[in-house]
Amino acid sequence: MIVAIAAASYWLIGREAEVTIANELLRRERTVAKAEKSNLTVYFQTFGNAVASLAQYGSIARRDASTIHDMDIFVEQRRANGIVAGIVLTDSKGIVKFNSNISGTRDLGMSLADRDYFLWAKGESEPAEYFIGRPVVSRLGASMGLVIVPVAAPVYNGDTFTGAIIAAVKLAPLTSRFLGLMKVSDTTEVYLVDEEGSLLFNSAEPAAADSSIFDFFQNNPFDGSQALSDKIEAALGAEEGGEFRTAGHLVAYSPVLLGNQSWLVIMASPSQAIMDLAEPIYIRQTAVILMLVLTFLLFGVIVARK
Repeated sequence: MIVAIAAASYWLIGREAEVTIANELLRRERTVAKAEKSNLTVYFQTFGNAVASLAQYGSIARRDASTIHDMDIFVEQRRANGIVAGIVLTDSKGIVKFNSNISGTRDLGMSLADRDYFLWAKGESEPAEYFIGRPVVSRLGASMGLVIVPVAAPVYNGDTFTGAIIAAVKLAPLTSRFLGLMKVSDTTEVYLVDEEGSLLFNSAEPAAADSSIFDFFQNNPFDGSQALSDKIEAALGAEEGGEFRTAGHLVAYSPVLLGNQSWLVIMASPSQAIMDLAEPIYIRQTAVILMLVLTFLLFGVIVARK
């Protein structure tokens, strides 16, 4: 009878501990994901306003020697963080006429007329606005061949559109800075995806960035990977954060809304993390139960002898 009661107590207390730890893990994931979402949002707001401010400089409108001077200063002020690769100024047709970047090259003549940010600048923009484009592989300058996030602002001379100024934010150092240290346990994995599920950051395999998260799970299957993939797909485009559980993972997510861009920060901790955190509780509980059983047995022996 004593053993049965002890076993039941062991199971109930252990089960309650697992539920408590799971809820705490999810709470931590939500908190961290929300904080990093805010950090990314503030970064792009601050940087976007800086680009829009530069676009209104008189030197940018004049397009003379002072133009590249002010562009060089803009880049140099941000060189140390390793995130901003450079900035270009186009004409009204989208042709690059001025180029300032961290490598000091002046690649000119490239057409950016088909990019989403230039189409916005030419057709929908107002002065002092900025636009965050879709992550793309850079075509020129110090970021050539790298995935960048373009941040653009229109340039006007009076009421006449004369071009766009576009800054290149390198995606890899940006995400490493804001997401690389995110974790609530040693096994937590962090993903950043766009509205189509393209991986912008993958803490487990950084080289997998710029591929689909669904292809990544399919090519690297694990227990519960399909359920995790389906849940993430359902969360794409969300306007508010949330959480869910699968058989193998505890997951929290938070949307990063950047103008017309919608990204999703995802934190996924394997369910095994619960057992790892609960193990000390089980050990303590086992010790307590053993002591109680031994105490009862000893008490019974003493009573029997009397």
